[in-house]
Amino acid sequence: MNRKNTIVAIATSVGKSSIGIVRVSGPDVLLVAKKILKTKLVERYAHFLPFFDNKNNIIDQGIVLLFLSPRSYTGEDILEFHGHGNLIVLNLLIKNILLIKNVRIAEPGEFSKRAFFNKKIDLIQAESICDLINADTESKVKSSLQSLTGDFSKYIRKIVKKINDITIILEATINFSDEVPEEKNFFKKIDNNLTQLIYLLHQVTKISKQGCLLREGIKIILIGPSNAGKSSLFNRLLHKKVSIVTEIEGTTRDILKENICINFFNIQLIDTAGLRHNPGKIEKIGIQLAVKEIKICDYIFLILDSTIKKEKHLYYIQKIAQKLQNFQKLIIIFNKIDLLNFKILLKDYPSKYLYFFISLKTDIGVKKIFKFLNNLSKKDNNLESTFLARQRHLELLKLSLKFIEEGKHEWNNLYSFECLLDNLRLAKKYLFQVTGKFSHNDLLEKIFSKFCIGK
Repeated sequence: MNRKNTIVAIATSVGKSSIGIVRVSGPDVLLVAKKILKTKLVERYAHFLPFFDNKNNIIDQGIVLLFLSPRSYTGEDILEFHGHGNLIVLNLLIKNILLIKNVRIAEPGEFSKRAFFNKKIDLIQAESICDLINADTESKVKSSLQSLTGDFSKYIRKIVKKINDITIILEATINFSDEVPEEKNFFKKIDNNLTQLIYLLHQVTKISKQGCLLREGIKIILIGPSNAGKSSLFNRLLHKKVSIVTEIEGTTRDILKENICINFFNIQLIDTAGLRHNPGKIEKIGIQLAVKEIKICDYIFLILDSTIKKEKHLYYIQKIAQKLQNFQKLIIIFNKIDLLNFKILLKDYPSKYLYFFISLKTDIGVKKIFKFLNNLSKKDNNLESTFLARQRHLELLKLSLKFIEEGKHEWNNLYSFECLLDNLRLAKKYLFQVTGKFSHNDLLEKIFSKFCIGK
């Protein structure tokens, strides 16, 4: 991206509409105004003017707004043409603007990227612009607005300030060792500051996790042996037939993903190939994909045929439980209970998991699963003080917290100034990556490439 160029793009959605906006930003904005409008403009004043081509023919007419640096969205000079929303007219206007030297078409998200580089917004706010544009529920709109207005960034700055305060105390003590305060009180003061810092990081991580769930939704994978009823439950939860259901083992060989929305909350359901001892070649690939998919899901629904032996039930429960990570929850669903002539005794099974007993054939117990999903969406959809966050934010916050906790542990055991300072430095480095103060170019390219052209 060459920031010395002036960039131009359509800023409104494609299609016929009453108004279409063309946005121009960069060092040659005043030259563009002179060539296209043939008149001088007053900053931050709405002018109604004709737009001319390079042969002095009128292309269109409309409202023109000029914002001079640094008082603009990008921090550069910006010119906006508010004309008629016909794509042919808008493209004709852009075609004539591109005839002016040093002007080019903007890359996706380049206006926001320039705003970021010119310190008009930080990376959290830039990402929230994209989230706001793509928000598909009122909850997401409200939460992305909280990030856009700087709530998330304020949290991060507060934590960074706390790290800086502790760092200053430690470095001052090292540099002026003759003036060290009373040893016992000093070590206690540092420990108290670290405790407060850890509390702040836990709080922002908790809120970020909530925001991440709101943005990305919950992932639920349906897994279990062949012919236990995974695909039938998948179809039942979706209220439509998506997955093929037959009595033949191994019907599902691929990963199927569908979304449902409950209480304005997105839940992704994933159907998988059945687990069995002697799968075919293609089916084996499907099982490998299913095992891989488990790693990124929040809830694992293990569907079991209630008519098979208890030993097989326990085998599958143990097999899946071994793959669980700390954040994941295993839900065990016994299907085909209409065929049982005995009662399954839960005392024979691990007590730490939640169990459901259903019959997809007669619909027994299915309402309880819908009720569970409904409660789940309400529990994870508490939007008070939530800002929309991304998985990368969560990972960086966890890394920062890890280094602070390690630093506190070393401080309490060794009172090592150097170790603690090093941990504080690393924690701050990861926090700066959240806001984009220090970020790799490839990360920035990836983030801004997902924006629309005119943003």
